[in-house]
Amino acid sequence: MMKSNYLNRILLAALVLTTSIFMSCGEDEPNEPEVLVPKVDGAYVFGSNTIATTALEPNAKMSLATLNPAKSGGAENVDGYFGKLMYIGANSTLQISYVEGEEATTYGVEGAASVTNGLELDFTDIDADIIHGTLVADGDPITIADEGLYKLFVDISTESFRMMKVEINVIGDATPGQWTESTAIPMKSATAEGTTFEATDLGLFGAAGYKIRFNQGYELYNDGVIATIDYLGVADYQAAWDAGENDLVYMDVNLPNIETGLFTYTLAFNASTGEWDETKEKTGTLENDYSAVEIGWFGNAYKIDGAEPTGQWETVHMVKTPERDGNLYNWKWTVELIADRAFVLRDPYGTIWITYGGAGKVGSAFDDELIIQEDGQDNYWVQTAGTYDVTFTINSEDDGRTLTIEPSAGGDDLSAKEYGIFGNAYFVEGTTEGAWDAIHFAKTPEKDGDIYSWTWELELIEGRSFVFRESPDGEWVTFGGANHTGAAFDDEQIIKEDGQDNYFVATGGDYVITFTINSLDQGRTLNIEPAQ
Repeated sequence: MMKSNYLNRILLAALVLTTSIFMSCGEDEPNEPEVLVPKVDGAYVFGSNTIATTALEPNAKMSLATLNPAKSGGAENVDGYFGKLMYIGANSTLQISYVEGEEATTYGVEGAASVTNGLELDFTDIDADIIHGTLVADGDPITIADEGLYKLFVDISTESFRMMKVEINVIGDATPGQWTESTAIPMKSATAEGTTFEATDLGLFGAAGYKIRFNQGYELYNDGVIATIDYLGVADYQAAWDAGENDLVYMDVNLPNIETGLFTYTLAFNASTGEWDETKEKTGTLENDYSAVEIGWFGNAYKIDGAEPTGQWETVHMVKTPERDGNLYNWKWTVELIADRAFVLRDPYGTIWITYGGAGKVGSAFDDELIIQEDGQDNYWVQTAGTYDVTFTINSEDDGRTLTIEPSAGGDDLSAKEYGIFGNAYFVEGTTEGAWDAIHFAKTPEKDGDIYSWTWELELIEGRSFVFRESPDGEWVTFGGANHTGAAFDDEQIIKEDGQDNYFVATGGDYVITFTINSLDQGRTLNIEPAQ
């Protein structure tokens, strides 16, 4: 019994000593836990409520940033620039570690990161909030308030970063806003495994292309040397069209949309593979309102009022909105075309182009090869000059586009129309001046094809004004009622009267005046030249 009690006292003493040793060692440990980092060179991102809690986890590894080769000297990646798409939960914190030669640095920021709209930052065109700042060794963790999918970009050479919450939008010919206004695809769900964006009743036009963008813009970073690519396309438009589905990649090639309609559109990001997938489930038909859409002529194959316009291949001419007939919207012209020249139709803003392959072709001008495709281009080529009736049609139900061209039967007969001069800027006979009480020098025109011309040689009185009128009691042709050509207008010898829509004689003298009407389109032109 005594031997047993003695043994118990020895064991108790040993336990007390051991406990004392451990407690003493614990007092020497640091208060903050040590940040563990891998030994493999590279960049790592980790934190609370996100894809990895430590840099040692596989999901923490960042890849080299995906670049646009066309803007990055042909490179798809460059050492030192890192990127990652990653889920971040609400009220999270992040840190970034960089390992080089088994030497690791763990970064944060000083205080808090900055948040700035991308359009106010250098080297980006993103119209959305950008979280950015300078990386500081052993700095404070970067705080993120909102849950979502984020794009992170790190430039380790400058120890800087920028990131944005990804908000998806689509833009292009296939979308309601064309290339001028994007359409948002709202986020449906977000987890560490993947993120889904979805829009219901999204209107898309068939036989047209589009891009999928991360926010309003195309580049989170572009310093003129390297540029990230922050949108999705396909590798080959025609191959995607033929396959009937789009294999999404980071490329500057539009995605084709085959069918017009309303769709439930779903875009999904798989975090484990880094791949994107889209699905479109048709839910209804799309009927777009084209009433306000302007279409005109672009090229050098046409005349306006018998003369070639200025700004060929620079300016859209003869622009108009359509006439509506049920589901059909029709833009109509009667136009004089020039042989061995080319043209297309388009809107003034360059968002809608109707090239040779962009519309169905109807009419004898195509059947008889009076108008063909330009060799090596997708323009319309005029083989046979002449006057043509042209109708461009869009079917709002299926967005089908048709161009109908027929040789014109000719314009209205204006041979009997009389026009004269009205005002007080000329002499009626001798020294008798005209007055605002009668139409003078009324005459019928000379005809040259579809162009009717009225010509006068008159002495005009300086400081007086005039207009043209159809006799006896018809149309008034004021300053704003006709196109103006000739040296008298170019040299401002004849100008618009101040406060009135009359022609004002700034410099008196003898002039040759020619007023013309194109009977095909009723275009009016006034040419005034000083008499020789």
